[in-house]
Amino acid sequence: MKKIKFCGAFLCLVLFSTSIFAQKSTLPKKVSETFERKFPEVEDVAWEVKSKGDYKIKFELEGKKTVVEIDEDGTWEKTSTHISFDELPQVVQTTVNEQKKNSEITEIKIVINDDDEIYYRIDLTDENKTIKLEISKKGKIIKSETEK
Repeated sequence: MKKIKFCGAFLCLVLFSTSIFAQKSTLPKKVSETFERKFPEVEDVAWEVKSKGDYKIKFELEGKKTVVEIDEDGTWEKTSTHISFDELPQVVQTTVNEQKKNSEITEIKIVINDDDEIYYRIDLTDENKTIKLEISKKGKIIKSETEK
């Protein structure tokens, strides 16, 4: 029975690895070239096509979850990297603490967009809602959305 479970787990791993490779090999050339140019050292990736036809490429970089978005013509849109609260600039930490109230921080990302602008994406969640904040390097709230 242990052999069957092991073989099943191994088969799942092989199939998962093959599907990632298959996705990578079927990406449009322009998307693949843009990604390779920006992240030549990255090998283990997962690819996803968003509803607009844009590509989301997920991987780990220096031990951090990272997502790159590239549109179908090969234009890089943005890179988001998960970071900790302590990695936020002090002015951004202050803004988050002012907004947080009774909420819990559920996600923090540093985002670099196609204009090389840096901002921070912070999700605050309480029992009733999630607030998604985008905050500039100077601590100013750029965008705030509430989801119930």
